[in-house]
Amino acid sequence: MGTGPVLVLVHGYPLDGAMWSGVARVLSERFRVLKPDFPGCGETEAAAEPAIDDYGDFLAAILAALPQPRGLAAFSMGGYAALSLMRRRPELVSALALVDTRASADDDAGRAKRDEAAETARSGGAAAIADAMVPRLLSADSLKQRDLVERVRRIILRQKVETIVAELAAMRDRPDSRAALASISVPTLAVVGDQDALTPPADSEAIAAAVPGARLVTITGAAHLTPMERPGAVAAALGAFFGEALSPAPADDREP
Repeated sequence: MGTGPVLVLVHGYPLDGAMWSGVARVLSERFRVLKPDFPGCGETEAAAEPAIDDYGDFLAAILAALPQPRGLAAFSMGGYAALSLMRRRPELVSALALVDTRASADDDAGRAKRDEAAETARSGGAAAIADAMVPRLLSADSLKQRDLVERVRRIILRQKVETIVAELAAMRDRPDSRAALASISVPTLAVVGDQDALTPPADSEAIAAAVPGARLVTITGAAHLTPMERPGAVAAALGAFFGEALSPAPADDREP
C-alpha cells in the first residue's frame, strides 16, 4: 500500500501483519508499505520446525525482490528475525527500526517459559494464549479500551496452534545477537514503550548504545504492543526516521 521508498513492517508473536494496520495507514502516505505474515500466519505457508534464521531468510527473500532503498521495521519476535538477517544479509537493508525487542537470547528461565507457553497452546489453543498474553502486551490504560483489546484478541485467536508452538521454539532457541550490534552500519532506530515489561526499555537502550549512531524513541503510555497501543506516536517516530534515512542524498552542487 502507498507509494515511495519501500518500508517492510514485521510482526511479532503471537500476531500477524494486521498488528501494523494503524501505523501502515499513516506511513502509506509517504512510503510503499508491506506488512507480511510470517510462515504459518495468514495465507503464508508454514515452514517445518523453523528457526529464527529461517524467519530471517523469509525476510531476506521479500527484501531481495524489492527496489532499493529498503526500510525494515521489526517488532518483538520480528526483531529477532531482523537481527538474524542483519548478521547474514545486511546489504538488503538500507535503514532499520527495532521495535520493542531485545538482542539477548533467552536465559534458562525464559526458555522454560517458552516451553510452558507451548504446552498452554497445545492444551488450550489460541484462546488460552490470548488470555495469557493480552494483559502482558497492553498497558493498564490500554486494557480499558475494549475495542483495542478485542482487536488484539481477534489477531491472536486466528493463529494456528502449530504456528504458535513453532514460533515459541524458534524464540527459545535463538542465538544471542548482542555481539553483532556493533557491526550494523545502516541508520538504526530503537523504539520501546515506557511500560514494556516483556522487553523493558533497558533492552532498547542497550541496542541504541551498541549500534553505532543509533537513536532511541520511547513511547509514553504504552507497554509492549506499541504499534497498536499508540499507532500515531509509532507512525510519527518511524515516519521521521525513515523519511530521513531513505531519502536520496542531496546532490553536490559545488563547482568543480
